[in-house]
Amino acid sequence: MQLEANVIIHRPPDRVWDYLGNVSNISAWDRGVAGTQSTSKDRPGVGFEFDTLAHPRGDSLDGSWGRMSYRITEADPVHGCKVQLTSSTGNARYFKSAEWRFRVQAVADGSQVFCVAQFTLHTRYMILAPIFLMMKRAIRNDLENLKRVLENE
Repeated sequence: MQLEANVIIHRPPDRVWDYLGNVSNISAWDRGVAGTQSTSKDRPGVGFEFDTLAHPRGDSLDGSWGRMSYRITEADPVHGCKVQLTSSTGNARYFKSAEWRFRVQAVADGSQVFCVAQFTLHTRYMILAPIFLMMKRAIRNDLENLKRVLENE
């Protein structure tokens, strides 16, 4: 499955990349992320690993039920950034594989940000495919949040 969305942000591409490259900013624009934790001694770039934490719910008030681990597998200002899901527990259990790709392109009024979520569900979770397909709107909403954050700085 592949979900795509894009948005125009009235900021130069280097400013957008700087913001996206700091994983501690994810919770400011991704509604599903309450916080992030670096799990890598590397500096952000290829090989850098981090976790995202979901907002607390029910009996897991620390957000651990929604912990998902990632590795940056590509990072290039021209070709974009690829972030691969590396965990398989919690919310990650649905995915056989998953990756997010971001690309920032200069346009007349600033930058166009493209996001592609590409994933394969485990067979036992294929019944959830229609729900995941509806997530395109969620990706679009998160990109709109990114736009608001960057344009209101």
